[in-house]
Amino acid sequence: MAMDNKDLKLLSLLQQDGRITNQALAEKVALSPSACLARVKSLQDKGYIEGFRTKVRLEKLGPVLMAFMEVTLGNHHPADFKKFEKYIDQIEEIVESFVVGAHFDYLIQIVVSDMTELRDLSNQLLEADLGVIKLNTLPVIDRNKAFCGYPLKKLSRYHFEESS
Repeated sequence: MAMDNKDLKLLSLLQQDGRITNQALAEKVALSPSACLARVKSLQDKGYIEGFRTKVRLEKLGPVLMAFMEVTLGNHHPADFKKFEKYIDQIEEIVESFVVGAHFDYLIQIVVSDMTELRDLSNQLLEADLGVIKLNTLPVIDRNKAFCGYPLKKLSRYHFEESS
């Protein structure tokens, strides 16, 4: 199955609302429910859909401190990167990590309860024999735009039809 406009529309709608019913999804893309379900299953099988997650309003749970941390390693051998990545994979407070092409090596996103937990996590990374030589921590003061999905239409070499 080649990717087409209906598939992109399905992906776009699903990233906006992963709990949309198959019936409602089928109506929005002008497919029968069985054809819609088959397309979604195919998109999952081909790896276009990684999974479905729930957006949690963290502030409802209690105090939350989100921060980004720039991490610089002293050595840049593949084994050093693998060691660091394996280590941070085990830390649930590190919710995302990116290897970047900048004056630092990683940009990691952290969610903790308070500044004490953030300090403890920083110390843990520095003391864990991972080759970390520098950390720069950027606490988030306020989120003015939350992640709501990728711009699939612009990223794809395909385009939605205006009538879709």
